[in-house]
Amino acid sequence: MTAPVVHLVGAGPGDLGSLTRRAARLLATADVVVLDRPSLDAVAALAPASAERVHVGLVRGEAAGWSTAEVVSLLADRARAGAVVVRLKGGDPFLCSRGAEEALALAAEGITVDVTPGVTSATVAGAASGLDRGPAFTVASGNHDPAGPEVGWAEVAAQADGRGAVVVLTGRAHQQQVADGLVAGGRSSDAHAAVVHGAGRPDQQVVAVALAAAGTTRLPPPAALVVGGARAHP
Repeated sequence: MTAPVVHLVGAGPGDLGSLTRRAARLLATADVVVLDRPSLDAVAALAPASAERVHVGLVRGEAAGWSTAEVVSLLADRARAGAVVVRLKGGDPFLCSRGAEEALALAAEGITVDVTPGVTSATVAGAASGLDRGPAFTVASGNHDPAGPEVGWAEVAAQADGRGAVVVLTGRAHQQQVADGLVAGGRSSDAHAAVVHGAGRPDQQVVAVALAAAGTTRLPPPAALVVGGARAHP
């Protein structure tokens, strides 16, 4: 009997043009696709029409999404039943995501985890921002996880002597606090910044701002904050 496998697949930013060929091939064979948010529905649609699709992320208006334990239990049960299971994660499954947490929990359950990297919105948003990313490139999550460590924004601001780019993924509601933390850590309040909604998707929007005003834009989530040096293009 074949050992149960879960395919942990990076979906990229949600645009089919940024999806890897390996991810597309796996989706074409999937019996079950487990995904976090509706913005990945276009990617999940590459699976056969008969495939089971399960949304496990936070849905606006609900108190909470599925817990990691609940997601892992679902994945393990489907894999043990012999299904081809694709766990679809936005961007790259191990960057500002709980992909590693799920992979470790699955391994503890005796499930083999096959990982397909994805194009991260950190690079897509960085390119869309029009900002030079300089000699270093720091990526952080803007979401506050009570169970995890606090991001030290002063340390992030000091990367590459304050000249390297910073890309803050997720946490749209906390962007002003993030910007204030970066300024407190030494970044200029007038530093070039951009807020990028839907990086790499057809509905992408980019608003250029000074860092201190990052929280004043009205772009909806998902939105990344990019802080860089000189403008590389308009």
